[in-house]
Amino acid sequence: MNLNGSVTIWEGRNNVFRTNDLQHNRAYGISALIQPNEKYAMEIGYDYNDVFSQILICYISVAAGQNGPGIQACPNVPGLVQQLSTYTNKSHYGFFDFTVSPVRRLTARVGANLTGTSGTQLRLDPQALIPNQVTGPLNSKWLHPFGGLDYQFAKSWTGRAYWDYYGYHEDPTAGAVQDIFAARNFRGNLVTLSVRYAF
Repeated sequence: MNLNGSVTIWEGRNNVFRTNDLQHNRAYGISALIQPNEKYAMEIGYDYNDVFSQILICYISVAAGQNGPGIQACPNVPGLVQQLSTYTNKSHYGFFDFTVSPVRRLTARVGANLTGTSGTQLRLDPQALIPNQVTGPLNSKWLHPFGGLDYQFAKSWTGRAYWDYYGYHEDPTAGAVQDIFAARNFRGNLVTLSVRYAF
């Protein structure tokens, strides 16, 4: 049995008046390889990543001089408004890969790579009816299960049959009309049949 782990913590700040800058990037991971004998093996792991930042920014409002609810004028800069720009991104990633060889010539394998991400960002113009940018991959899922067989049917010759599924999904952004007509999702199945010769 093999165990691995990792921790990464980064902090940054310039938390002074009219800046209010705070940032961090924190990542934690653990994985294990378990192989009790030559017939069975399993690798499994999990990673978590948390990214955060905030800072005061000034930008042009859609209606000059018309500050939205809770929005203040930018100090000493006429025509601009000031708001706290916040970005968050939390990602979960997990994987497993299980291999079994019930007989000498046959090997079966099954596993998956799975990722889920959630986050938020500042909508730069809160008075606009449509967001200027959709959250996109900030709120998404990625799924990749797979499985297959290897069979050595003769000396130096191995036949392989594998299946992979690829699935990607983004959560819709409220108010984004394009999400109604063109959702950012896809999925696909891939089957691979091959023969390998080793010399």
